Amino acid sequence: MVKNSLLIAIGAAVLLVGCGKKERQIQQGPTAELELEVVDSLVVDELEPLLMDDHMADLGYYMLRNYKSRQPLLVDENGTVIQEYDILNDSPNGIGSHGVGYRLLNDTSWLAQNLMTGYFLFDYQGNKMKDLPAVTEGMYTITINSIRTTFHPYINNGELYVLGEERNAYNHKEINAEKLGAEFYSQAKIIFHRNITTGENKLLTTYPEGWEPRKSNRYVGEAFPLVTINRKNKEMAILPSVGNQLFVYDFTGEEPVLKDSVKLSHRFRPEMAPDADLDAERWLDDYPMFTDLRVLGDGYLVGFYTRVPKEILKELRAKSEQYYQLPEFQEASKQYAKPYYIVVKDGKQVGVINELPVHGGINFSDEEGFIYVNDNLDPEVERDYNVFYRLKVK
Repeated sequence: MVKNSLLIAIGAAVLLVGCGKKERQIQQGPTAELELEVVDSLVVDELEPLLMDDHMADLGYYMLRNYKSRQPLLVDENGTVIQEYDILNDSPNGIGSHGVGYRLLNDTSWLAQNLMTGYFLFDYQGNKMKDLPAVTEGMYTITINSIRTTFHPYINNGELYVLGEERNAYNHKEINAEKLGAEFYSQAKIIFHRNITTGENKLLTTYPEGWEPRKSNRYVGEAFPLVTINRKNKEMAILPSVGNQLFVYDFTGEEPVLKDSVKLSHRFRPEMAPDADLDAERWLDDYPMFTDLRVLGDGYLVGFYTRVPKEILKELRAKSEQYYQLPEFQEASKQYAKPYYIVVKDGKQVGVINELPVHGGINFSDEEGFIYVNDNLDPEVERDYNVFYRLKVK
């Protein structure tokens, strides 16, 4: 257990000390730096580095995943491994070799995703209860997010659902982004909402009409959105990966109803997303796309990375087609590619997180308002166990 609370600069309040007396200066506004504190940690006695896919406080379960083998583990609040599921195979209870994410559903079942074939409902003994084939129009693109799951099972009015992102849900040949330009945003749909019991699937409007590029009829690339849902209040959020807007919906009924459009800002984000330059070979090389969206208490945690400047990338590409293997690229990534987070609550941006008080990176956040920092993929000190620091905004 972590005994000492650690502090960093916080957007709600900054303590300044000077000239023999203490003065408290309140830093306010959407870009105020939020202060985080460590409240606890989850220690798991496993040698292989682990990732956190889910946590449900009312169940007392964590769903973890081996970083390399991708096998799921069910862990309790004390860090004890209850069960490691051997499902990445073609056995009757297997899902094949392409398991990429695992989420908790209720006190009897959890959901696994196979990148190629869809979703599978399991009980906690590891028995497969149901197959949910992927709803795709073909395999046009494959995207793997090693840290974040792209699907969210939940319960509403007694019905079991899964909300998620599927980039192959539309025909990429018929709905071609570069040919359609801004019209692409009114036709392409990648957000699905599926009834787990009946299998009924519905594709939701993916690019909100109020999103600035769609409203202005500007094409800024495919800008595939991220989606999440609060399992307690059934509030859904959609975040186009390009631009500066988060859209929040009430999804307690059969259709999502828009509640808020939140303007996002950060000193490392441009005010306006650039128009697509289809004649340029790599026109979005250094644009800081949004890469993370998570529930945080009653609000949301939005993440992005700064990028290596395109002038430097151009020089590196001139040296090698496999520029990403060059030592110079690794050094440039360490210098320029850094994670930043924006916190949204009550329909507005309330602050930013520019640094963490502990080593590691944000891996998960939950409806209880806790942020989990993973210190396992590149620990400061080599060890034979895993640590997830649990933080909260002060």
